[in-house]
Amino acid sequence: MRISTSWNHQLGLSAMLDQQSKLNETQLKLSSGKKYLNPAENAVAATSMLSLEQNIKENQQYQTNIGVARQRLDLQESNLANATDVLHRIRELTVQALNDTNTQTNRKQIAMEIDELNKHLLSIANTKNANGEYLFSGYASDKPAFTDTPDYAYLGDGNQRQIGIGPNRVVTDGDPGEAVFGTIQLAPLSAGSIDNVLQAVAQLSSDLKANTPNKSSLDDIDRALVRFDNIRASTGARLNALDGQENLNADYILDNKATASDIGDLDYAEALSKFNQQQISLQAAQHAFTKVQNLSLFNYIS
Repeated sequence: MRISTSWNHQLGLSAMLDQQSKLNETQLKLSSGKKYLNPAENAVAATSMLSLEQNIKENQQYQTNIGVARQRLDLQESNLANATDVLHRIRELTVQALNDTNTQTNRKQIAMEIDELNKHLLSIANTKNANGEYLFSGYASDKPAFTDTPDYAYLGDGNQRQIGIGPNRVVTDGDPGEAVFGTIQLAPLSAGSIDNVLQAVAQLSSDLKANTPNKSSLDDIDRALVRFDNIRASTGARLNALDGQENLNADYILDNKATASDIGDLDYAEALSKFNQQQISLQAAQHAFTKVQNLSLFNYIS
C-alpha cells in the first residue's frame, strides 16, 4: 500500500494548527476573564448576559436619578427649615407688636425687622440649586419663583418634576412655589385671609407702620407654618423613599452582577488546567509534524 507523503504532511499540519487554535482561544479567555468569547459558543448564555447587563445599566441609572432627586429634596428641606425659623421669629414679633403697651414708634421699629425677615423669606423662595435652577419655580426653573415687588407676582408654574428611581416607581423632586409659600392674591388684602406668606407678612408690616395691628395676622402666619410643616413632612417621606429604593436597587445590581459572573466569568483553575493540556497536545502535534517532515517517501512504501 502506498501512502501519499503530502497527505501525511497535511494531516500533521492540520492537527498542529487545530491545537494552536485551541490554545490561542484559551489564552484569550485567560486574558479577558470571559468564559465565552463570542455568542456562538453558547447562545443561551449570551442572551442571558445581554439581559443581565441591561438590567444592571437601568438600575445604575436609577441610582444616578436618586442622587439627583436627593440633592434637590435635601436643599428643599434645609430651606424650609430655615423658612420655618424665620416665620417663627416673625410670629414672636407679631405677638410683641399686638401688645397694647406699644407705641406707634415701637411698632414701626418692629415692622422694620419684619421687613428684613420677609426679604429673607423671599430669598429662600427664590433659592437656586447647584445647576442654577430656581428650586421653587416648577418647570419654569429659569425664572425666580416670586418677584421682588409689593404684590409678589408668581413667575413659576405648578408643575412637579418626576424622576424614575426604580422599576415602575417615580418620585417628585420638589414642590412649586405657590404650593409651599401660598397662592398670590390680588389687592385689596385683608389680614386673616391672605394665603401667600410673603403677602401676609407684608400686610402685617403695613398695618404695624399704620399703628393698626390686626391679630388676624397670626392666623395667616399659623396657616403658613402648618403648610411648611406639611411640605417638610412630604419631603422627608420622599427622602426616606429614596433611601429604601436605593438599597433595593443596590441589592438588585449586586444579584445581577453575581448571576452574570456565574454565567460569563471564566473558571481560572479549569482554564489553566485546560491550557496546560493544550500546550502538551500542541507540542505532541509539533513533534509528530516534524517527524513526518523528516521521513522520505520510501518510509511509507510497504
